[in-house]
Amino acid sequence: MSVSANLSFRIAAVLIGGFVLLQLVVGTVMLLPSEVYERRASNLPPPDQVRAMAATLENIQPELRPAALAAFDDSLFQVRVVAELPSVEREQSGRLSEQRRAYLAALSDRPVLLWRDEAVIHRPLRDQPGPLNYIDPTQLAVGLSDGRWLLIDSRPSLLLQAFLRRRAFLSVAFGAVVLFALWLAVRQTTRPLVRLSRRIRTFAAELDAPDLPVTGAQELRELSAAFNDMKARIRGLMEERTRLLAAIAHDMRTYLTRLRLRTEFIDDESHRARAASDLAEMHDLLEDTLLFAQQASSTETKLSIIDLGEELARIVETRVEMGENVRLDPNEQDLVVRAAPLGLRRILANLIDNGLRYAHNVQLRAEQTTVGIVLIVEDDGPGVPPEAIATLGEPFNRIDPSRDRSTGGAGLGLAIVHALAERSHIGVRFENKVPTGFRVTLTFGLPDSPEAG
Repeated sequence: MSVSANLSFRIAAVLIGGFVLLQLVVGTVMLLPSEVYERRASNLPPPDQVRAMAATLENIQPELRPAALAAFDDSLFQVRVVAELPSVEREQSGRLSEQRRAYLAALSDRPVLLWRDEAVIHRPLRDQPGPLNYIDPTQLAVGLSDGRWLLIDSRPSLLLQAFLRRRAFLSVAFGAVVLFALWLAVRQTTRPLVRLSRRIRTFAAELDAPDLPVTGAQELRELSAAFNDMKARIRGLMEERTRLLAAIAHDMRTYLTRLRLRTEFIDDESHRARAASDLAEMHDLLEDTLLFAQQASSTETKLSIIDLGEELARIVETRVEMGENVRLDPNEQDLVVRAAPLGLRRILANLIDNGLRYAHNVQLRAEQTTVGIVLIVEDDGPGVPPEAIATLGEPFNRIDPSRDRSTGGAGLGLAIVHALAERSHIGVRFENKVPTGFRVTLTFGLPDSPEAG
């Protein structure tokens, strides 16, 4: 599943995108021109204040000038007196020219210089009234009567710089906390959906699973309630189907018994044998169909601890006594599994019968692996077409298109295996064997308790 298809990612992207968009809108609004920026285009003091500074420095005693300069200092600019101006490249932009004319008007009897010695922002933005003009360091020099210069530097003070750095750090930390809170909120919101998806995936094998808790947001409560209703209806339909098939099977057995009795009155021996064979096939088909329906709709399976080695040995011994070519590879390991005893015997019987129907020999092998106990049932037959392997567990799916059960069966053998295995939580895999043959692999999970389930 791609990241973009994840619901949590999409919700988080919407929330974070909205948060970032809000910040961009606020930043854009702050950069728009306003009357405040028109009146004061930089961090420098206004012309009248500069004129008062120059007059004060000229009229006070020299020993009082350091105290006056300290008093003039502001959080946005620094004031000092220098004998010579620093030799730097002095750039005059459109906005600076307008500012210089304002200072010249207020300080008409003094020389005035205004420049930026380094550019922090691009010229088009510097020439527009706005807060970005407060970022560029601007210097103003006003000549004094003694030949020295009053130099005003618009660089923020160290205290203000420390405050701005601390504020930037707190903003980043707050943003990280907000993002983390958004992630937790999204995760908490989507958790019921994850739980619902897991229940849906296991619904086929867990018809008796408890209903979903109807909690959370209104939409999630409605979805959980709808799923619980759907599960109850499906369970009811499957139980009704089983009852219907059981009733049909009961009536059909009565008619089959009558037909068996009537075949005894057929004089022709070959006709009597064929009729008896047809009735036996009908009986087997009826029993298979009923068994499959019962297992597909069963909501409870009694699992027990089974010694798989002993069970396999007993089944193979019986088959060999019947003259069938069935072989079990010896294994000295302690192979204990958790399964339904009758269901396991029917699984093995169907797999062996299916193998003997298309092959001459059937071989069974069980072994302990890291994922559990694996039982392999394989034959030396022709195998099945590769495109048909995926549908082998479906009911009434026959590889042989004939209607003769002696060659193709009714298509329920492997479907019953699949249904019984699901009820006992046994993994099933169908595959062809190289170079020829067919293999069925059953994977049993390790029993977590010595008691029957």
